[in-house]
Amino acid sequence: MLTALHALCLALHSPAIQHPKPAETPRLVVVIAVDQLIPEQLQRLGPQLSGGFRRFLDEGAFFWRATVDYANTETGPGHATLATGRYPSHHGIVGNAFLLRDDSGEKQYVYCVGDALTPAGPNLGGAGSASPAHLVGDALGDLLAARVPGSRSVTLAGKDRAAVLLGGRAPDVALWWSGGGFTTSSYYAEKAPEFVGVWNSAWRERARGWKWEAELEGDPATLGTAPDARPGESRLGGGVLPRTLPADDSALERAVVFTPLLDFFTLELASLALDAVELGRDDALDYLGISLSGCDILGHLYGPDSVEVTDLLLRDDRELGRFFALLDQEVGAGRWLACLSSDHGVLELPESLAERGIGARRVAPAEVTAMKELVKEALTFAHPEAGELGLSYSDLGFHFDEAAARAAGLEPAALRVLLAEAARESEWVADAYPLEELLGGTPRDPWVTLYQRCQFPGRGPDVVLRPEPWLLFDAPEGTSHGSPYPYDRRVPLAFLGGKVKPQQRFDAASPVDAVPTLFALLALPVPEGLDGRVLKVD
Repeated sequence: MLTALHALCLALHSPAIQHPKPAETPRLVVVIAVDQLIPEQLQRLGPQLSGGFRRFLDEGAFFWRATVDYANTETGPGHATLATGRYPSHHGIVGNAFLLRDDSGEKQYVYCVGDALTPAGPNLGGAGSASPAHLVGDALGDLLAARVPGSRSVTLAGKDRAAVLLGGRAPDVALWWSGGGFTTSSYYAEKAPEFVGVWNSAWRERARGWKWEAELEGDPATLGTAPDARPGESRLGGGVLPRTLPADDSALERAVVFTPLLDFFTLELASLALDAVELGRDDALDYLGISLSGCDILGHLYGPDSVEVTDLLLRDDRELGRFFALLDQEVGAGRWLACLSSDHGVLELPESLAERGIGARRVAPAEVTAMKELVKEALTFAHPEAGELGLSYSDLGFHFDEAAARAAGLEPAALRVLLAEAARESEWVADAYPLEELLGGTPRDPWVTLYQRCQFPGRGPDVVLRPEPWLLFDAPEGTSHGSPYPYDRRVPLAFLGGKVKPQQRFDAASPVDAVPTLFALLALPVPEGLDGRVLKVD
């Protein structure tokens, strides 16, 4: 990985970590989302952390019991909530993808940052369709720009949805990995900034043939790391370390995503963006949003306690430490304020949980098919005259054609109740919620509250299913997230810099609290209409 460009970044990062003296007003706010990071990772890896994570632990206010307080624990909703201070029911990003209904009742399945009205950019390598078109309201960068004249904002991520949703409606620069390097969308600019083009021209040479060897010291088991190549792990890349990136460029562009290089490159580009966009160089408060996607990509494949994820997080810690040292030098010690969090948690590999006596398992496709048939049979039995209603199933939810239902003499609300009752008969369905229950009314249990916070009018299914815990769907290997259970909702939340006092906190907190807390720390009026609250950390 060491090249002239890397050496330059290392030189910029070289000053020893300083302890800020919180005397002056911050000039830069940095939000760092580590995709799929759970607080247990920082606990188990603590003995070997000495960089950026260590600074959050030693110098920051760390909330160990923070949770995502809604049901759809996915990347899109997670980043939008962190950046807006509002739940999906208010910012509208209810899933990575969701069913969108227009006023006429027509439905289409959309990607959370997909935008058919944004043309592909001819200078963007074919990219260009990503935008915040489905995001409702302002995010942190928008809120600062409306209150601080001259404020600039930049977001960078491995995933497009992370960069777009962290950036809100109008960041100056939004960048994400596209295979050929980092890119942006024609929503933001006709081409990526010049410094990105320079960086993109050199990365292949640096990554070609790079060998990923674990840098763990001593016995990995002492860090709570599982053996490599265990049951349930993906076989992608051979399934064990070390492994070497290919020399062929077309294969290289895909392979780099499954290594620590993705996060390394993201932070390297963030370092270059500091200078190129002149973030934090004057008294106009700027915003930098960074999402490190590697933990999620590798966690899906190998599990959160795998050798791959362990090695990645130790590298991320080191690179974040260097990046913070650069902030101390370029922005000023004590003149930047950072927040660390995540978009969601993750389920351990079901095989590993089962070994410990926990009833985790992979749900066979036949079980899902049987549930769908059960629901269809109930519908046919109750209304044999109804005919085709366009009933379909996706993402643990049912939806149907309301116009066809009304034409058949059926009331959509009653039909949703019928579908929910039928779905509850399946042994792996813990509960089912008709749309009317989720759009209003007093929750009958705490689970309903979590699902209500994910309901936005015109978006989502007619009936939502809550599966039993510890179940994994559509995943013959690896693991995933997306449930309302604690293992998918536990995330870190920490604040560092400015007036923040070092403290370990165990009271309730959530990523939705990040934006109001940052505003309070900046001595700016907290925006109205937020779902989060100000956490006292100074």
